[in-house]
Amino acid sequence: MIYIRADGNTEIGMGHVMRCLAVAEAAADLDSAHPPVFITADAGCRAMIEDRGFRVIVLETDYKDMMGELPRIRKVLQAEQDTGGTVLLVDSYQAGCAYYRALRDFVRVACFEDMGEAYPVDLLINYNIYAPGLAENYGGACPGSRTSGERYPAKALLGVRYMPLRKAFQKPAEYAVRDKVTDVMITTGGSDPYFATAAFAEALRGDDALAGLGIRLHLVSGPFNRFADELKRRYPAGSDGGMSILVHENVRDMCSLLLQCDVVISATGSTIYEVSSLGVPMIVFYFAENQRQGAQALERLTDIVNAGCFAEDGAAVAERVRAAVDRCAADRSYRELLCRQERELIDGKGARRVAGHLWKLAEGSAECQK
Repeated sequence: MIYIRADGNTEIGMGHVMRCLAVAEAAADLDSAHPPVFITADAGCRAMIEDRGFRVIVLETDYKDMMGELPRIRKVLQAEQDTGGTVLLVDSYQAGCAYYRALRDFVRVACFEDMGEAYPVDLLINYNIYAPGLAENYGGACPGSRTSGERYPAKALLGVRYMPLRKAFQKPAEYAVRDKVTDVMITTGGSDPYFATAAFAEALRGDDALAGLGIRLHLVSGPFNRFADELKRRYPAGSDGGMSILVHENVRDMCSLLLQCDVVISATGSTIYEVSSLGVPMIVFYFAENQRQGAQALERLTDIVNAGCFAEDGAAVAERVRAAVDRCAADRSYRELLCRQERELIDGKGARRVAGHLWKLAEGSAECQK
């Protein structure tokens, strides 16, 4: 049986839950009789997970205190376990070596990891574009190992081959670069801690060249966006100033919305891989350190503009975004180049690959124990 420990809220956004949902759906496809079960600290994202058809166990703990939840999660897993094998996939930046080591006393453990830190787990997944360059980080002894010969993770899955895209993005792309830029999207992920959406919208509205194109600006407001009401107040339906602005909430078909757009401005979370799978020309920025490597890798491997860290200098990032949109609007060949480069990054089969490894681990496969 596969259990998934993940949280989503206004502070950490929805990236952890979304990528775990993609894996859960793939795992359920491989064994429909035993769909994965989610375990969360609180009920903040329970409804969304249940809406996707998965059972949720709420620990009623503090998501920041992973060590404090151990007695509760152990009790839950012991009560849940059947005669088959059990694996727990953990997706949390709050989890550390001590937490994983304690878990492995009673369950096989897998984890998502983004920063190049080794953990004492049976299976580690870092699907990021920069992950292969971190391989050496995962080959040594984990800090605090019980014995000098202990090496963890036991197995690591690295690179975009293991990116767990949602089902809608696993199909062959239908996107085609159009002659003119008419639709631009701004998405910051599940939350928008610095109200970057408004900063980008104002920068684009103030560009005379863009205003003259009659662009439709699509602002995607995530489920934990604390500025959602302000966004709707500031940009009522049909508002303009040279361009029309549409605010989208509770987007259920992100793929279709992306396919309408000519340029996407995105924070470097899981959305960048979804956009890449379609080939929609993209401009990226980031909020936090854990997103920096993704933005820099895209800049290094493609011609995508990395506008930088909004948390450090929002005005400068907004100006770089505006200039990048100008370039996209003026140069179709540049957008065609981005489309080709992005599609070459990812094949859409990562969720199924990860799910397959989790089932092997749950079954005690020697492949995942070595």
